Amino acid sequence: MAEEELLIKAARFVGLDGVRKSAIDLALSYCGIQQCSPLHNNGPEVRDTSFIHIVRSGKGVLKMDGREYALQAGHAFLIPSGVKAQYTADKDDPWHYMWVGFSGLMSEESMAMAGFSREHPVRSVLNEQLLLQDIEGMIETYHLTFTNELRRNGCFFHFIAHLVEDYQAQGTLAGESNQQCAQYARKAYHYIMERFSEPIKIQELARRFGVSRNYLYACFKEVYKVSPKQFLNAVRMEHASSLLLSKYLYISQVAHQVGFDDELAFSKAFKEYHHLSPTDFRKQLHAHIASMKDNP
Repeated sequence: MAEEELLIKAARFVGLDGVRKSAIDLALSYCGIQQCSPLHNNGPEVRDTSFIHIVRSGKGVLKMDGREYALQAGHAFLIPSGVKAQYTADKDDPWHYMWVGFSGLMSEESMAMAGFSREHPVRSVLNEQLLLQDIEGMIETYHLTFTNELRRNGCFFHFIAHLVEDYQAQGTLAGESNQQCAQYARKAYHYIMERFSEPIKIQELARRFGVSRNYLYACFKEVYKVSPKQFLNAVRMEHASSLLLSKYLYISQVAHQVGFDDELAFSKAFKEYHHLSPTDFRKQLHAHIASMKDNP
């Protein structure tokens, strides 16, 4: 088999088994980005390389050393080499993750600097976007050339450096958490208030601010006592109730003006919030207004 065939690029996955390992202390072995199918399972098995996975969306479970970890977007987890582990995508909301496999004498030390250990294999990440860019850089330099090897290793070392910096930033945040959280929460609050009529996904909002979805959620909940999604829904539903005062707007028009493309989805959300369908709410509202006029 030709050397060029030893490296595979398919479905956003790259295996680097055939690539010369020039970095004995720390060497890249695998990298990839994958949307898993429901209950997609890996293991249980023992691997000869260490792996870092970063969950971008969805959920899953890691089982290792007799413990079970429920994971979701914004979490990263380490599977050290030589350790039996199993990880499985959620049945209803399977995870979309990216990963890097590596080996070398500095693996354990590097992971400790990045906040991982066998005893504590899971932590959150604040800036997923930087890590994604690093992995995409590794994937795009898949051709087996000397210059690509240099670029690929550069992206890999950037990835490790960003993991370490991300962990250090979380240590800094421990002392500045109130101020930092309030800042991100306020930014999210004003963004939602100004653009609630547009399609808004909290994951995309977090990326816009350069933080993980989990971190933005925690900050918003700390400041406003509700999640960003709950707040967005409340703003939309309250605004919709005002729009329903008008007799000249169809329900579909009201739905569109508060960020829903689907009238049925809007009606379901409205009924869950107000305990009345939009049509019944409008009838009740106008009946109340009429009664007020009749009884000044």
